[in-house]
Amino acid sequence: MNKQTNKFKRNERIVRDRDKMDNQSIGTSWDFSLFGCCSAPFISFLSCAFCPCQVARQRATTFKKFGCGDCLFSICCFPCASCINRRRIRQNYDIVGNDIGDCCCTCLCGCCTVVQHARELDLKGDRPGGLFMEKGPKKLHDEETASNTTAHHDE
Repeated sequence: MNKQTNKFKRNERIVRDRDKMDNQSIGTSWDFSLFGCCSAPFISFLSCAFCPCQVARQRATTFKKFGCGDCLFSICCFPCASCINRRRIRQNYDIVGNDIGDCCCTCLCGCCTVVQHARELDLKGDRPGGLFMEKGPKKLHDEETASNTTAHHDE
């Protein structure tokens, strides 16, 4: 009886491991090529000229918070910050890849990687730097609507 139980547990573990491997392979690819930075010259110029700033903005977008530590980390340890961003973007948008690939991309072609991140975030609707404007325009619109409604009631 004990051998059958162990055999059952071993088979169950094999099935679970196979399912886990299948789930890891499911995902999408990047919408923009790593070396497609030439097709977006404005973003490429800004990202390369102000690389640590762009990485700090991307960190703020992917982590939904921002602080002075993010800026310092991006300036002092650019490859690590960019690598963490890349992993976070992959996780958020279910993009296929791994940590070793992220590290290779950021260390070997850092500026191209930052441009790819910026374009990917923009396409997905997460615009770096727009984190602090999330409630502003809507509130302004609500105030305009309220003032227009009161103006009509006063007449």
